[in-house]
Parts: sequence; C-alpha cells; structure tokens
Amino acid sequence: MSRIKILSEHLANQIAAGEVIERPASVVKELLENAIDAGAGQVQIEVEGSGTKLIRVVDDGTGMGPDDALLCLERHATSKLTEAPGSAGSRLDAIKSLGFRGEAIPSIASVARMTITTRSANEVLGTRVEVRYGRLLKVHETGCNRGTVLEVRDLFGNLPARKKFLKSSRTELFHIEEIIKNYALAHYRIGITYSHNGSRVLACSAGSDSLKDRVRTLYAGNRDESLIVVGDPEKMWTPAEGINVCGFLLSPDNSFGATARLKLFVNNRAVKDRMMAHAVREGLSGFLMKGRSAAGVIFVTVPYETVDVNVHPTKQEIRFLQPNRVHEQISAAVRKGMAAYQQDAQRFIFGSKKRRPDAGPGQAVPGIPLQAGQTKRLPRTNSGPAPAAGAEIPATGEGPAPFSPASFFSQVGEGKRATAGEPLPSYGEAPADAAALPGIEALEPIGQFMDLYLLCEARRAGETFLVVIDQHAAHERILFEKLKAQFASREITSQKLLFPKLLELNPEYRETLAANREELQRLGLYIEEFGGASSVVKAVPAVLSHLDPEEIVNGILLDFVTPDCSGGGRRRGDATRLDDILSSMACRAAVKAGQGLEKLEIQELLKLMQESSAFTHCPHGRPVVRLFSAADIKKWFHRT
Repeated sequence: MSRIKILSEHLANQIAAGEVIERPASVVKELLENAIDAGAGQVQIEVEGSGTKLIRVVDDGTGMGPDDALLCLERHATSKLTEAPGSAGSRLDAIKSLGFRGEAIPSIASVARMTITTRSANEVLGTRVEVRYGRLLKVHETGCNRGTVLEVRDLFGNLPARKKFLKSSRTELFHIEEIIKNYALAHYRIGITYSHNGSRVLACSAGSDSLKDRVRTLYAGNRDESLIVVGDPEKMWTPAEGINVCGFLLSPDNSFGATARLKLFVNNRAVKDRMMAHAVREGLSGFLMKGRSAAGVIFVTVPYETVDVNVHPTKQEIRFLQPNRVHEQISAAVRKGMAAYQQDAQRFIFGSKKRRPDAGPGQAVPGIPLQAGQTKRLPRTNSGPAPAAGAEIPATGEGPAPFSPASFFSQVGEGKRATAGEPLPSYGEAPADAAALPGIEALEPIGQFMDLYLLCEARRAGETFLVVIDQHAAHERILFEKLKAQFASREITSQKLLFPKLLELNPEYRETLAANREELQRLGLYIEEFGGASSVVKAVPAVLSHLDPEEIVNGILLDFVTPDCSGGGRRRGDATRLDDILSSMACRAAVKAGQGLEKLEIQELLKLMQESSAFTHCPHGRPVVRLFSAADIKKWFHRT
C-alpha cells in the first residue's frame, strides 16, 4: 500500500493560507489589491476588533457574474494571467496586475467565514456566496450595487494555534493601517476610506488629491515642512518608457534608525528591497547621520519584463533583471533632488533673482525646519593646483599665513576679498525686481552664543525670525564641498613644510602608505620613506596646515585603515570611503566649537554659506540651521 497520499483540497488550502495569510493585514492587502485590479474608483475598508472579528472591503469595480463568483473560490483560478501567446502584460514574465497567483480568495475562505456579494455591470441581479472555513454553504441571487462586497469573519477561527500567535490588537491594527496607507499612496487617484469599530480612521477622496497631498496627509502628518522632490512625481510614467524614479523624501532631520519609514514602490506595488533602500541612502550620502535611514516614498517604474514579482507568495519581494542600473538611477535621482533642495534653501535664506515656479509665500523653509516650541586663527584653503605625483613640491610658503578676518573666508569663497574696514551688507537683501521673492529679505548677524552658534535676525514678508547657525557644522560643510571639487579636479593644494617632519610609523600605517601613495598625494599629503620604520613628511594639505604634521598624518592614515572606509570593492564603496576621508579633513580644518568670531568673520561665514552648493547639513548629517519665528518666541513668554 502506498504511503504517499494526495492531500485534500481543503487541507492544501489551509497550508497555502499559512504562506499567503500571515495576519489580518494580509487579508486587507489581498482584498485591496483585488479591488484595485478590478478598476475600483472608491474602496471602503471596515475592521472590527483586531481584524479577526470582521474585515469588510467594499469596492465599485467591475464586479463578477455568478460563474466567476464561484470560480474565484478555486485554487489558482484568476482572470489576470493567460498562457495565450502575444498577450503582453498578462504573462508570468510581464505581470501588470497586483494579484496574479489565484491563491488569496481560497486561502482566506479556508481559515474564515467569508461572504462575497458581487454584481457586474451587465447583470440585473447580483450573486451572494457564503463559505464557512472552506465549505460552500449558500449561493443565491441578491440585489446589490455594481462591484464587490467581501466580508471575512472569525479569521483563524478553525486554527486556534495560529490565532494564538497573533500580536496585540494595537500591533495588528498598525499593520493594517500601514497596508492601507501604502496603497493609498501608490494609487492616489483612488478614494480610500478606513474605519475601525465604526470610527473613521482614514479618508482619502477620489481624484482630488495630488501625490504630494497624499504624502503630506498620510506620511508627513500634515506638517508644514518642505519635502525633497525626487524626479517628477506628478507625471504619469508608464513602464514602457523605461526606468524612472520619482517621489518625495522628508528632510534628513526626520531620519530614523530603521528603513520602516521609507516606502518603496515598483510599478505601483509596495515592496521591500534592501538594494533600493541602499540606493536612497547613497543618494543622501553626506546629509544623513550614520546609522540613520531616510524617510519618504520612492516610486520606481521599470518595464514589466525586467522585474520578477513571482518570488514570494506575499509578492513583496522582487528581483530586477538589471539591479545595478536601477540602483544608479535611484541614487542619481535622489542626489539631483537633494541638490535642488539645497538651492531652494539657499534662495530662502539668502535671496535670489530666480524663483522656482512652485514657490509661494506660504511654503515652508526648504531644508530648515521651523521650530515650535585657543586662538582666533582659522585654517584656510588655497585654490592652486596640487603638484603632480613624483614632481617637486612647489613652495607655497613656510607655514600658515597670518590670519586676518577678511582674508580667510574670502580665499575659501572663490577669491572674493573684502576689506576689513568695509562692512558687508545684510544677506538676503534683494534688488527691486526681486521684491516678490518668498525668501528672507534681510539677514542681520547679532552675535554668538556659547562661542558655537551664530545668532541672526531675519525678516520675511513682515515677519521676524531668529536664525541659529552651528558655526562648526556650517564651515565643515563648506570645506567638504570645496575639497570634493578640488579632489575631482586634482587641485587640492599642498603646503610645503619649511622643516620636514620625521615620523615613526607602525607597520599597518607603513603598509597603508605604500598601497595608497598616489591617492594620498592627490589629497595633498607627501610622505617619503626615510629608512627602517621612519618616514619624512614634506608637505601636508594646505587646509590642515595649521595642525601638527604628525596629527595630520595619523588622522588621514587612520581614515584609510578604518574598516568602514578601507578596501576597494565596487565603485560606490570607493566613493563612500573618499567622502569619509574628505569629511574628516574638513572637520579637522573647520572653525571649532568654543572659538570666538568677530562680527566681520560671522558675516564672511554667512557669505560662504550663500556661495556654497550645500549648507543645510554637515557631512556627518548634523543640521546647520534652525529658524524660530517671532510668534513662537512670543508664545514662550505668553505675549500672544
């Protein structure tokens, strides 16, 4: 007698349900996908208890006839796939619909009491089907609206072991709400309402919201905060147009320790993909703090035949045919969006003759959240070219030039020099033809707080703001951008030492020096072997020339041997390592906390911020600027 037996259809459905239906949120996901695939313009979702008591999904889609209402209970029965040749988009290798496996409805029916009430447009009466834990009970005609009403009661009532392992009601409801928000974002032209125990939780009207409105409502909590615009989110991209990336990201100040706040969509399908999340982080490199992740929504469209969604029964895992190309497109789009974000912040703080078409007097400060409630000798950089490898080091001086308030910042700021006796104008003062600009009209330095924060008074549209700037973070970002530009053009300046410095390096540092000599020279550091364990330092990067040569060498070599920065690998890894090294150099060279500045020095630092391509965050991701409105300050003192 054979020991191998074919399982009953009912038991097979229960096994399949274990993969497809993990929790009540899985039921909501499958039914919501079916409603969207049916062309619904309005979807109502009602939940009672934690989702095990009742889940009801009502849609106004195409509905089903009597035969289809019964066939949908069969495993692998679907209208979304075909084996017919030439039917692009309905094949397994080019899937357009959200659902396609034909497992969801029979899997749900096998672990719950389910009722389907549906009517198609060409039917006079609808059909009502009642199923109890996989067994068909009743089928009869009924009067109903066009579309489908699907009720799921007593979920896992026949599987107490599965029900026992569900989390708390609060946790299950959180997962349900996240699923609904995902699809409300991906299909923002569809109206979606969600109620729990008869109370309205979420309401999105059909056809009236833009994607930006949905992001603000569902994701940014309606906060009056500028979003980083990635690509062109308002354009309807189709997969036939190739790879496209768009979306909105929250300011790096609103980063989180995990990727749960970053929502990723591929062809309007919510997915979880580490490669895509990494691409977003790389695009924000230099603006996110280490260990933090971006928050926002990113939509990627790719040709259907270049992505495989048939990887897991939940359809949340995908595989790309060209993952490297998708990675590069995402990171490039995010970098471009962040560059535009920096320009907007620059226009707002310092004014500009140009105005973005979507700018308005009521928009939030881009990159700058609106809040509620030793010596004075500074380092400097020069703009001369670095000596070629192996060439004689040109004498650029015997040491750091004497500091004068008007000279240091001017040299960093592309050679524009101010006279010490000539006061600089208020920043942001716009010409007459720029009176309608949404940015700040004037930025007056007030002084320093704790020898660390620059305090400025700003005026905009009749309002007054207190602007607080972290002097070290601001200067560090300015130097970092300058060093990156110089390194790219091989122009990081070296400062020749009048008396070369003899150093004893440990074996690890000597090995690093031998392996990266050319790159070290590109950074402006020239070291030669002197015999044995000794090396002689002949020139150092001019930006660090105010430091002891031994401190400079040890700091740079440490950056090379640190595990997070060392190693070759892919090109992206090399770029990250270089950014870490340059940011470390900028940090050592920047104005320090506790360093007092004269008013003219403060003005020059503001001038450099105005000229820099990025200034809202330091290279380590710390914010640079904060704004406090006069209204908020009055509230603190109850003067409203």
